[in-house]
Amino acid sequence: MSFYKRTGELIFGTRLRRLSDRFLLDVTKTYKSLSIPFETSWFPLFYLLEERQSMSVTEIAKELEISHSAVSQLVTTVEKKGYIRFFTDKNDKRKKMIRFTPKGVELLNTVKPVWEAIHRAMYGILCEKDHSIKLFESLEKVEDCLDKLPLHERIIRELQKEKITEAD
Repeated sequence: MSFYKRTGELIFGTRLRRLSDRFLLDVTKTYKSLSIPFETSWFPLFYLLEERQSMSVTEIAKELEISHSAVSQLVTTVEKKGYIRFFTDKNDKRKKMIRFTPKGVELLNTVKPVWEAIHRAMYGILCEKDHSIKLFESLEKVEDCLDKLPLHERIIRELQKEKITEAD
């Protein structure tokens, strides 16, 4: 039995990270093999901007459920490459919005067929076994549980139960 199977729930996060890293590495290899100058970390930003046309850093952070700082770093990197630009919102002159440049639209149009192929390939992986298609449903349930009570609070509760049991 492999280390990962033996340790089960103790290494759940590491196992998910390992699987995620494996997927991201293969997607990165795909972009490189096709000579597409696209980073996997840019996907959420490109996807959202394609959907919405323009967004603020705050809106992106809220949508992705990540920090404003993380979005700012991402946006700065992509802006330096010339794929997006900032402009002032016509309804609120204090608000800076982000949109694609023509170079960004060109890159978006280049990566969209790759995204479609990734979607089909991942769907194929998930459908290869009968139980695999339930993975997203199960992940959503785990995320819902963590939203209700974070893991660290659950761990503390378990430790407190142990102390109560020892005291008896």
